[in-house]
Amino acid sequence: MPQGGIFRIQLTQKQQVIRSSIILLLIIILPLVVFFLPIDFFDKGKSICLSKVLLNTECYACGMTRACKHLMHFDFEGAFNFNMGSFVVFPLLVFLWIRWYVEERKKLKNLIARKTNT
Repeated sequence: MPQGGIFRIQLTQKQQVIRSSIILLLIIILPLVVFFLPIDFFDKGKSICLSKVLLNTECYACGMTRACKHLMHFDFEGAFNFNMGSFVVFPLLVFLWIRWYVEERKKLKNLIARKTNT
């Protein structure tokens, strides 16, 4: 079985460069969009957590999105009030996001280098 599952589509080199460029652009833009949203953007509204909706019980991840948003703006008290686990999760997410960016950038550089050599 090919790596990536049975639905893996073979892309041309040009398509791979375009795909990788789009992914890289999204990796850069998405955190910026979330950062520039108001700090209380996710604070209002009904919960969509299944644990909260079905069992009326908060899970360990309840409030994590709101807490991470507050951490992005250095509102440590607000983040702590929503979910104190965010002090572990948010730095981990930042690390993984940066790692994803670096790997995708290397991939794009390799694709471009391979394209210029052929």
